[in-house]
Amino acid sequence: MKDFVEKTLRLAATPERVWQAITEPAELSRWFPDHTDLEPRPGSTGWFDWTAYGKYAVRIEELSPPRRLVWTWARDAGVALEEGQRTTVEWTLEPSGDGGTNVYLRESGFTDPKYRDGNDEGWDKELGELVQYLEGRPAVSEAG
Repeated sequence: MKDFVEKTLRLAATPERVWQAITEPAELSRWFPDHTDLEPRPGSTGWFDWTAYGKYAVRIEELSPPRRLVWTWARDAGVALEEGQRTTVEWTLEPSGDGGTNVYLRESGFTDPKYRDGNDEGWDKELGELVQYLEGRPAVSEAG
């Protein structure tokens, strides 16, 4: 079993604009969780909160604007990072030749195929919302 999810996405927005959308709490809450309580700095801890799914603990592991973001988050709602299963999400942004951005996302650390499969589907939905938020068009995504 693959214990990771990989996604590749091409966006017309600049890397700097995509960076804002994936790191700034007010922007994250426009396309990802319903509410974000997390400061964009290394070591920062907080929550991603979905009304329908609950609050998920998260910690920023690496922040290299505007190219790389890594966070670790709890697999289950309402569980502290140190107390349960967790996965790591890595974002890599690269400028494309046309002024846009190539986005590479990798989530790793799954211990059960059902959670990996659920997040694989979830990222398709969430990245589609990111595209709509930034560009107002359907996603061009390639599963990995």
